[in-house]
Amino acid sequence: MIIAGTPQATRSAALCRDQKDRGTRLAADLREVQSQGNVPIHTPSMTLLVICAIALIVAGVLLLRASWRGARRHNLIVAFGWLFIAASFVVMSHTMSAERAAAYGILAVSLAAYAIVAISSEVRKPNSRSSAQLSLEPEARPTNWKRAIAKSLLAIVLAGVAAIGIGVAFAVAMPMGPHDRIVIGALLVPILWGGGMAWTLADAKLGRATLILLAISALSYAIAFLPKVLAA
Repeated sequence: MIIAGTPQATRSAALCRDQKDRGTRLAADLREVQSQGNVPIHTPSMTLLVICAIALIVAGVLLLRASWRGARRHNLIVAFGWLFIAASFVVMSHTMSAERAAAYGILAVSLAAYAIVAISSEVRKPNSRSSAQLSLEPEARPTNWKRAIAKSLLAIVLAGVAAIGIGVAFAVAMPMGPHDRIVIGALLVPILWGGGMAWTLADAKLGRATLILLAISALSYAIAFLPKVLAA
């Protein structure tokens, strides 16, 4: 039996206060870590958001496949397909950190695409005609030294400018940590540059390639530098 006012009662009360303070600090630290996105909090609403994100990814991939399988490419269906996929990333970012949302989103898009291709695949009987008879002729493209120089400038210079602009815009505007944004933006530049060069050299219409690369460059540099210019 502990009598109030005795040294033993005083020590017991101090020990209780100390344990209570420790519990309060621990709860505050846990809430801070959870608010930073390092420890995800799983709730029914977050589970519903993840399901919605997966549904948007599947719908986007289905729309893209439906457009690419058709005889004519429907730009509106392609736009809605990519819009659904982009919306799924936004929805997923509300359930976890932006880095995890990007990683899981890309993985989910890949898995959904593989699953849809596997489900819709069909086994065909081998054709008796040779592959040489079935091969398509390449598109006829005029070639001269002026066109070659223009293609080289587009592939090397303008594609590089567009790739660097996207990398800089990513490093400036993405909702990630500064180190992650800089590293990922730097890694994107050579990948996008190589893809832009390959696409520019394969495209028969120089005007279309030029307009697309100029639009990408203008948009990316505007995202990267326009807010700072307006704020100055």
